[in-house]
Amino acid sequence: SMDPLGAPSQFVDVDTLPSWGDSCQDELNSSDTTAEIFQEDTVRSPFLYNKDVNGKVVLWKGDVALLNCTAIVNTSNESLTDKNPVSESIFMLAGPDLKEDLQKLKGCRTGEAKLTKGFNLAARFIIHTVGPKYKSRYRTAAESSLYSCYRNVLQLAKEQSMSSVGFCVINSAKRGYPLEDATHIALRTVRRFLEIHGETIEKVVFAVSDLEEGTYQKLLPLYFPRSLK
Repeated sequence: SMDPLGAPSQFVDVDTLPSWGDSCQDELNSSDTTAEIFQEDTVRSPFLYNKDVNGKVVLWKGDVALLNCTAIVNTSNESLTDKNPVSESIFMLAGPDLKEDLQKLKGCRTGEAKLTKGFNLAARFIIHTVGPKYKSRYRTAAESSLYSCYRNVLQLAKEQSMSSVGFCVINSAKRGYPLEDATHIALRTVRRFLEIHGETIEKVVFAVSDLEEGTYQKLLPLYFPRSLK
């Protein structure tokens, strides 16, 4: 899309991204060894194959701040001043009004989600959330906080009738949450939400970096199986 000055926009429209369901068709069609792949993959998914749900989910390698959708998710700390790559990019693109707006919110508790406008982003809103600090001896508490982050973001999206949400990876590296454990929570929470409230939301994008993409690709078929097998 072009902006008024005629320069190509850096923003990416979520409707142009292939869904998890779409990318699956190419795989199945291009491969005669599908049966072999399924045999060596002995992990059974606890979730049923659901074409509609798969069509709503997108895995995208890129910066969440660039997504043109109803809301994107920012991961921060309790004072909403965390310096991490996701936040930095959102602040840079949203412009100075965002910082001002955030000060009015007076922080955010771990597991909560708070809403601001998107300002100069393509996204209309930003949902700010605070992931837990991870300590293995308090693992259960951390799990329930991270679950609350995803759940509260989705709840807010539903209440505000948002048609699309772009998730960053909420567990920031400096908070020490093991990536694979965190990814299970992210995918399971979104899958359950879409099972129950799927009609309220059209697209959920997981925006990941190089570092996270492999883990998401490995775990997505568990929560969003791509065939009846």
